[in-house]
Amino acid sequence: MFINHYANKISGQRLFLVVVILSILMLVTRGSHFSGLQNLPEASWMIFMIAGLLFPSGFFIWFMSLAVGIDAYAFSFGGVPGTCFSIAYGMLIPAYFSMWIAGRLATAHFTANLTGLLAFFTYAMVGTVTCELISSGSFYLWSGNFEPTLGEFVNRELRYAPAAISSTAFWAVAFVGSTALWQLYRQTKSATGLSR
Repeated sequence: MFINHYANKISGQRLFLVVVILSILMLVTRGSHFSGLQNLPEASWMIFMIAGLLFPSGFFIWFMSLAVGIDAYAFSFGGVPGTCFSIAYGMLIPAYFSMWIAGRLATAHFTANLTGLLAFFTYAMVGTVTCELISSGSFYLWSGNFEPTLGEFVNRELRYAPAAISSTAFWAVAFVGSTALWQLYRQTKSATGLSR
């Protein structure tokens, strides 16, 4: 499998480099108050999926801690209203874990061909819908900001879920595209080496 080869290649310095790149991407997109790049789509959910695809389970703790740290800064100094922080915030752990699991499940099907990349994208979208339902549903039910009704929740999801889904789709396409380019580069380099 392509992913086994790819994951085996991620060791030592490369592993560190990929973790740093994903961490910076989370900081830049989740914490736009740090970077000023408000127009870049939120990448956190896709970062959890990519990490689930590539890294051992312990890295979930790193990325979860990073997300919480960025949010803590936003609540304390970044001007994010305190209404966003409630008992429901703890439900981000299972929400993000659903993206991690989507990455784990995609591992068995992930290849650099069209079928494997489409499988990855499909898992990304299923994981995103699950993550959205857990995070938004728990906030709606337990934040204390709403008088919950099913009808209102459905209306809110129809209004807000497309933005979350499109952000993850953007980064899923970026990951699929970069993976395809990486595979093309490897094949070209291999063919060039054989022709010498």
